[in-house]
Amino acid sequence: MSQPRNGIWRVMPSPVVTEMLGQCGIDFQILDCEHGNYDQQTLLADLMACEIHGSAGYIRVSGTDKVEVQRCLDLGAKGIVFPGLQGLSDFERVAAWMDYAPTGNRGLNPFVRAGRYGIQSDAKADSTHPLFIPIIETLEAVEQLDEILSIPRIDLVYLGTYDLSAQLGCAGEMANPKLVETIDRILGQCRKHHKSPSTMALSPELAANLRAKGVTAIVHGVDTHRIKEAFCKLVP
Repeated sequence: MSQPRNGIWRVMPSPVVTEMLGQCGIDFQILDCEHGNYDQQTLLADLMACEIHGSAGYIRVSGTDKVEVQRCLDLGAKGIVFPGLQGLSDFERVAAWMDYAPTGNRGLNPFVRAGRYGIQSDAKADSTHPLFIPIIETLEAVEQLDEILSIPRIDLVYLGTYDLSAQLGCAGEMANPKLVETIDRILGQCRKHHKSPSTMALSPELAANLRAKGVTAIVHGVDTHRIKEAFCKLVP
C-alpha cells in the first residue's frame, strides 16, 4: 500500500454523503461505530454506496467484541479499524478475528453478504482480504511497537494522535514536541517493519509534511467538521 491514498472519517451515516465523497475521488471512508452514529442498518447502506462509487468502506468497531467484528466483516467491510488496543496480546488476539481457519478464528457463514449469500462461482466462502488496521493510540502500544509491528497480518497502521496527545499531557496540541517525537518514533518503526502508516491531517500543509515522512494514507478530517466548516465559509 505504498501508493498515496486519501480518506475521510465518517461519524454521520448518509449514503448521499458517501456517494458525493466517492465521486470526489476519496479512496476510503472510515465508518465510525465508536464515536459515530452507525449501526448495522446504516453501515450496510453506506458500505453499498462506497462499493458503487469506488471508495473502500472501512469500519471502526466500537471496541474489541469478536461478534461485532464478525458482523461487520459479514456485511462486507473492506477493512476493520480497531481502537483501544493496549499491549501485544491485544493486537495478536484481534488479528486472529480477521481470517477464517486455519490462519484465524473468524466464524464462517457463507450465506451472508460477504459470502454472496451462499452463491459463489467457485463454491468457496468469501476469499477477500479485509484490511487489519489497528490504531496505535496508547503509550503501552508505543512501548511495544517493535513486537506489535512484527505481526504479519497488519495491513495499515493508524496513528491515533489525539488520544496520544492526551496521554502525553498535551491534549489537542498537534505541534507539541512530545507528540511530534512520538509520531516520528512510530513512523520510524513502520519503516523498519515495512508497514504502511495512516493518520489525520486537517490542512494541505500538514498532509504534505506527513507524506514526506512516509505516511501513505491521509485522513482529511471528519465529515461533520468538514461540512460545518464549508457552510461557515458561506456566511460573511
